[in-house]
Formats: sequence, C-alpha cells, structure tokens
Amino acid sequence: MTGEVDQFGLYVAGRLEQWGREFALHRDCEYLGHQSKNMVQVLIEHKGEMPARPTGFKPLEVDMLAQQVEDIIADMGRVDRTLATVMRAYYCGKGRKFHERLETCNELLAAMGLPEVRREAYRVLHMRGFDWVRGVLIGMAIAA
Repeated sequence: MTGEVDQFGLYVAGRLEQWGREFALHRDCEYLGHQSKNMVQVLIEHKGEMPARPTGFKPLEVDMLAQQVEDIIADMGRVDRTLATVMRAYYCGKGRKFHERLETCNELLAAMGLPEVRREAYRVLHMRGFDWVRGVLIGMAIAA
C-alpha cells in the first residue's frame, strides 16, 4: 500500500541520528586534548575559585543506545570499510548531509588509501548501510 509510514524505519533513522550526535566527528578535538575552555572561562564558571585538579580516571560517558549503533557500525567496518565510512560521514559529519558530508567521506576514504565515492554511489552506499543497521536491529529485537 502506498502512503504507509514505516514506523521501524523511522525508529532506525532516529537511532542513527542519535548516534551521529553522540559520536560527532568534530567533537574529537575535545577528547584528544584540544583546549575547549580557557582559564578565564573556568574561573567564571567556578565563581573566581580555581577548581581542584581532576584525579583518577573517569571514562567517557556514552549513551547506551548510541553505543549499540556504534558497535554495529564498527562491525560493519570490519566487513566493508567504505560502507562504514559513508555512514560515519553521513551521520557524524558536519554540514549538510549530502554535499559537505560527501566531501568528508572522500577525505576519510583518501586517508585510508581507499578510492573516493561519487555522488550516486554515496547515496546507494548510505541506503545499504541504513538497511544493514535496520537488519541488525530487527535481529536484536527478535532475539530479545
């Protein structure tokens, strides 16, 4: 029937969007030691008092649903690195989903020594990746 809304497809799209926000590529700078706050900003936030130095190891807190999608994409990357890179660029990249993220995708592929993808291949690979994630989530739902 035409005009029906694919509820599970909407659910998968929402999960991928959530994963993209949680694992955004541009957020890596903060995790890798880039100074995201200067000393004046820290003093303002702590009302003029210098906070104690952090001690001990505190792992990054990650949403469990986003981590589940990350695990699916990581498994995808073990089978097809290009497909996983397209998914990362599409959902975790910055800018408009098609143009800027296609450029990001090709930059990531070039860094891995893989051939670039063209516009139509990018679109097709995104749909293949979406279907892959959808299939895994269906399998997990059935197994539960």
